[in-house]
Amino acid sequence: MEFFTALSQRDLDAVARTLHFPFAIYEDIEPILVENAAELRAAPPPTMNGTRRGPSRISAGSYDLLEGVNVHLYCPVGGVFSLSFTRYTANGHKLLDCDGIYSVTNNDGRWAIQLASTIFHERGYEGNRHPDAELTHRVGSQGYLAQFGYRNEEILNDRSTGRGSYEPELPVGTRRASVSFGYGPRDRSRDARNGRPMTGWRTSGVSSRLNLSEVTASTGTGTLQTNLDEFAELAGGAVGDYDYTRLRPDRPLVLHATHDKAHVLGGYWRYTADGTLISQTRSVAVRIYKGGRWGDAGGLGQVTHHDRSNSVG
Repeated sequence: MEFFTALSQRDLDAVARTLHFPFAIYEDIEPILVENAAELRAAPPPTMNGTRRGPSRISAGSYDLLEGVNVHLYCPVGGVFSLSFTRYTANGHKLLDCDGIYSVTNNDGRWAIQLASTIFHERGYEGNRHPDAELTHRVGSQGYLAQFGYRNEEILNDRSTGRGSYEPELPVGTRRASVSFGYGPRDRSRDARNGRPMTGWRTSGVSSRLNLSEVTASTGTGTLQTNLDEFAELAGGAVGDYDYTRLRPDRPLVLHATHDKAHVLGGYWRYTADGTLISQTRSVAVRIYKGGRWGDAGGLGQVTHHDRSNSVG
């Protein structure tokens, strides 16, 4: 709310106080990096630029009305939120809707926004559907998750197949940004089972949770070591033997979309063979359309929301 208030007042100093630096924002299909508050003031990203200097997506005299805020992820060190607002001209005519997602993290005791992505819908384009964004995300994600149930370690280790999603890499040179809360599902399960459920939720000394990368010719090549035996033991835990994984049941999986970018829900539910729920993991990500295909551009965070694998009967 502090961020939206500052943005609606076109107050860059107040906006800066709501951000972690370095800060990244997806305005179009690749992230803009802002290293510090001075850089924000000198050359703000167009969606934040009410200075009347340089590229701007804020028309002179326009004003914004908040439409809603939603919580999609939360944990001790971070959360992911969506925020929507409508922008009007100075004389009250609607210009556009804006749908944004924001990764808010606790870095060294301070909560602020580390990564954001915005999608604008000009007047007349509100509610336009993009079924290709939904379909490719759903098919690729469930294809990858199914390999765990099939115990297909060879496919899961193979980066060239998208680990079973069969989704090709984005074009070489594509820049990506993501946020990690720094505590993976295997470590969370292991620590909780050993009576140390908060071990990995670190804030002290963490200066940034932002990760930047670029697709190269070698991205998506080589192999990983999935270690399915370890995975299956940790995944089932006290509930029973892990058997299979399903893509989370929320529909649609796309929160917001335009022709070349989508904000998507990710995650998975794990089960025993008889359909008993083991755990629920949730995530939020950005997907982009580039080079004739949709692909993952970066995650805003992942949390195991409900975990029964370490329950004590």
